[in-house]
Amino acid sequence: MRDDMARVLVERPRYQGRGTRKGRARPLEDLPKQEGIQRQHVLNGSRKWPNENLAPLRRYLDKQVGRPWDKVYAEISAGLSPDNVTQRHVRDHVEDFVAIKPRRNIRSIYPRSHRSAGLWHQPLYVDPRDGILKRTDKLPEEKARRRQQAEARRKPPPVERIALAADRELRCLDGIWYEVTLAPLPEARYAMISEKLQARLAETRQTLKTLVTPPVTDLISGKAVPVGPDTNDPRAWNVYRRNHPDRRYAIAKRQISTAELRRHGLANLPPAER
Repeated sequence: MRDDMARVLVERPRYQGRGTRKGRARPLEDLPKQEGIQRQHVLNGSRKWPNENLAPLRRYLDKQVGRPWDKVYAEISAGLSPDNVTQRHVRDHVEDFVAIKPRRNIRSIYPRSHRSAGLWHQPLYVDPRDGILKRTDKLPEEKARRRQQAEARRKPPPVERIALAADRELRCLDGIWYEVTLAPLPEARYAMISEKLQARLAETRQTLKTLVTPPVTDLISGKAVPVGPDTNDPRAWNVYRRNHPDRRYAIAKRQISTAELRRHGLANLPPAER
């Protein structure tokens, strides 16, 4: 391990606070009579924090895989004194990459860990059987997790809609298949805007129309679906078509029978999985 590892990791320029500007933000008479040096940075959210470069330590540990951990840690501790705050800080970061005492069923401590249940979050670990530094991704549990993720990515998403006709389709709602009847959205009707608003827009030479057709309610989602944009202009219609590409809404649904399920090769989810 290099002798200046502590300086390489810690002794770097700190990130400078952002969101502030030079000069006084308030008049002099409004400033407090007494104030700590860091208080204004705390209030403005512009405090500085350490800028640590842990890449050299991570690369060093990766190169030590396969060696006895006692020898690796002895090399790390040779140039790092526990009495020095900066050097002790480097020793503390070792456990960010190495599970020195790996424990199973650690998900309760790291609930959002990317590792599978029963594994630690560090990429390296010390095997308690022989004391050798090893990689976590070589364990059978981690290999199985990666295979499951690869299979999940290759697996096509489940089918939730099957078109039968222009006005009918099959939909899977909460694990149960229904035949949904669709209807086209009514034609959008527009009326001229009020005279007062027209007077305001006279200088801009714009003629706008507002939507007067009421929205319709989709039976499946229960939400109101507008039949068009609020104003009748090309830009508003482009936005509306992007947000509502399917100019249809559900007006009825019927749960399909067992015979229909077999005919279409479908199956409802069991109650325990819904």
